[in-house]
Amino acid sequence: MDRLKASEEAVPGSRKQFAEAGSVVFKALSGKSNSCCSRLMMSNTPQSFVGVPLNGLVVWALGLRSRRHLVFRVYVMNLAIADLVLLLRTPLMLGYVIHNYSWPFGRVFCHLIMFLRGLGLYASAFLLCAVALERCLCLLRPVWARLRRPSWAVPLACGLLWLLATILSVPYLHLAVLKEINGTHQCLESDTFNTGLFVTETVAGFILPLLVFLGSNLAVLLTIKQAVPPTPTSSSAPSNTRRMTRMYHVLFFTMLLFLTCWVPYFVCRFLLALASKQDSALYKPALYGKYISLFLVYVKSALNPVLYVFAARGLSRAIKDSVQKCPQCFDILISNFNSALL
Repeated sequence: MDRLKASEEAVPGSRKQFAEAGSVVFKALSGKSNSCCSRLMMSNTPQSFVGVPLNGLVVWALGLRSRRHLVFRVYVMNLAIADLVLLLRTPLMLGYVIHNYSWPFGRVFCHLIMFLRGLGLYASAFLLCAVALERCLCLLRPVWARLRRPSWAVPLACGLLWLLATILSVPYLHLAVLKEINGTHQCLESDTFNTGLFVTETVAGFILPLLVFLGSNLAVLLTIKQAVPPTPTSSSAPSNTRRMTRMYHVLFFTMLLFLTCWVPYFVCRFLLALASKQDSALYKPALYGKYISLFLVYVKSALNPVLYVFAARGLSRAIKDSVQKCPQCFDILISNFNSALL
């Protein structure tokens, strides 16, 4: 696909600008930019092939094989599911590239990938907000958080956050349009600027999570000296403190990675909205900036399991035990299948 021609359809008046700029230099720059976008889209596919099995392994180890459904393990499992939702849409882009940058999967899958993108991004943002608040709760109200809180509270909270993310992602089903441009089918976002949707995703998906991240981490920094005593009184206290601190570090770096990708994405979305209103020269840089920031989001989603395994020893042990039990599970499955045939 020629992305510059697709952008002509998305911005009113841009066709005239591109026609007037039909010089040799501009064509060279256009080819370079289009090649850049093509390489970014192609590089999303290896991320999917790496990230989907790794996140699937985390979900299987913590959700299906682990009997200890600890609070932070529940959060990590849900974060891995959110990463899976994001990464499962990228194999479709391989078919798009193979068909000479023409969308071959029809209107339904075009709407589906837009929905999955919104769902994965919203779910990641909301779950990381819950993790940030959980860290504060464990430090400010440790007795209630560890002893008095019902065991169903955290799974229920995660379920409600997934429901909220689903509701906020439904408008993206109508945002996707399938257009025929220069003999190719393109799955694009609608060129109709929706102020309500833009305000909703900016406030709910960016401003509120950012405030929660900053506020909760500031509260943690201010109370960490009182929450962790300098001289433990029991032999089990040092190991518990180290284990909780290690998990805090894992989830803190997960939030930091998320913000590193999330802030550029929303800045580019804001610039795109500005460009669509004023038909300015911001559109092209903002468009490529959005693709690059989404590329970083997919990299983060693919690498999160590596962070979980290498930084959190408890999760690493759970995943290692699950992998070691795979041959036993396979043997049981084969024996049950053979007995059913007999």
